[in-house]
Amino acid sequence: MRSVERSAWVLLPGMGLAALALLRGWLEASMVRHMAIELPLLLALGIVAAMYSGGNAHAFARWNQRGLPGLVAATAITSYWMLPVALDLAVLDPRWSVAKVASMIVAGFAWRVSWPRAGVVLQAFFVINWSAMTLVAGLLYQDAPQQLCSVYLADQQGAAGRALVVFAVAGLAAWMVSLIRRLARDEAGLRI
Repeated sequence: MRSVERSAWVLLPGMGLAALALLRGWLEASMVRHMAIELPLLLALGIVAAMYSGGNAHAFARWNQRGLPGLVAATAITSYWMLPVALDLAVLDPRWSVAKVASMIVAGFAWRVSWPRAGVVLQAFFVINWSAMTLVAGLLYQDAPQQLCSVYLADQQGAAGRALVVFAVAGLAAWMVSLIRRLARDEAGLRI
């Protein structure tokens, strides 16, 4: 029974990718849906793929000491797709659209493989930097006096900016809650 459950989970990223491909036109018609739904879902597909990749994720262990290279790669990729020009290219050119899908899945995979290897200090560095970068990008999208993306209207970039601010705050808060829980668990374990 367990092998059937595992194979079902292995199919999940493929089914998710197929669903996103079918919804691509709708997702990319709005900057908010593009940035706040499609990109995070692609990242999540990479995370799920890494969770159920079996021993394949361990093949990267030698070059991914303490998770640093993987986290740098994931941060660089997700940062790139926050740029207005990157969004324009992904909508206007199918080659860039494929690159977006592949790179975001790779980013999710790299993040999932690297996160457990990173200690609290390294995790804090990446979470705080990612949150600050996402917050600043969101504020810039909201406050820009001109239209930044050629394929999206200025009112859409304001809404996308608000979504990025929510992601920045929620991501930092979620990490802090998980850190507090982990520290409480560790402290309880030391008392026993």
